[in-house]
Amino acid sequence: LITHTITHTHTQSMETATTSTPLLLPTTCRSSCTIHNTDTELLVSLFADRVLALASQTGKLGTITQASAIMSPFDGARNTAVSTLLGRRDDLVSGAITRVVSERLQRAGDERPVVACVSLTKQAGAVEAKAVADALAHLAHYAVTRSP
Repeated sequence: LITHTITHTHTQSMETATTSTPLLLPTTCRSSCTIHNTDTELLVSLFADRVLALASQTGKLGTITQASAIMSPFDGARNTAVSTLLGRRDDLVSGAITRVVSERLQRAGDERPVVACVSLTKQAGAVEAKAVADALAHLAHYAVTRSP
């Protein structure tokens, strides 16, 4: 069971001398939801070169991972490479959530790397982690498709 409250904001950047139109990045979408009876905060910020996605059930940043789309030089197949930037190297759940968000955005045509901060409760199992991944991917897709 997931309930959502979504807030969508645009933060207008300062116009540079070489640009005639103002930039509207970053766009930030925030959601407070309850996933399997656990309060969960989700946030997605779109930057020119990356997408930042946060999912926290603990009020902390947690493990920080990055997922990037890569093309095989041999057959052109697209894969997603995930690496841990900060935090627990053995946290496979954070990497899996980051991969889900990245691949959802790739299907929507957005190739930017995804940097994700994930902190779930210790009681969170596979079902809860999948629900968080789906909710965060949905919010990221919403942010990307709604940004100007």
